[in-house]
Amino acid sequence: MEIRILDKVYKCENQIVAAESVFSQINELLANANVNISSIEIDDIELYCDYNQYLLEHIEDIKTIVVNVRTLKELMDDTLISIQEYLIRAIPEIDNMVNEFYQEVTQNTWDKFGQLLEGLQYITNTLTTISDNNEWYYNASQFEIVRKNILKQIILLQEAMELQDRVKLSDVLLYEIIPSFKALDKEISLNTEYGKVQ
Repeated sequence: MEIRILDKVYKCENQIVAAESVFSQINELLANANVNISSIEIDDIELYCDYNQYLLEHIEDIKTIVVNVRTLKELMDDTLISIQEYLIRAIPEIDNMVNEFYQEVTQNTWDKFGQLLEGLQYITNTLTTISDNNEWYYNASQFEIVRKNILKQIILLQEAMELQDRVKLSDVLLYEIIPSFKALDKEISLNTEYGKVQ
């Protein structure tokens, strides 16, 4: 089989051990070039995850593997666009959740709240990466302000949960999280308008 990445072409036998050896070299090449895998095309089938499983199942028949890469900055641009799409969906959901916390809390309410906490973690991780690479975005300092606010709000949410204070939980969601989401949406939009995010 043939494995292509950047400007290199590797050839190896259709065996797991041979492919592992080549991918070891590819990982080194990725690290040196400061890029990440965005997708892998195996005989014209594009995969974004679970490459290893597909390789294991089809190793004997694979003819060509093309490793598509992108820089961390390109990956971050795409991530910001995904986060913005998430924010647009999440704000009305948070409003609904607030109403449920004020009235009747169901298991579904807690499930949605758990998903929100996961979303907050993902957002703060992304904003940490932006903070670490603040030359990428002209408004990186604004992203950092939003990140710090969300981290404080997560602590407030945890305190409210420990006290089982649904009113405080609702207040933090309504008066802290939603404004932070709107501020983040605005900052992402500013980058999009100025062509900083593709």
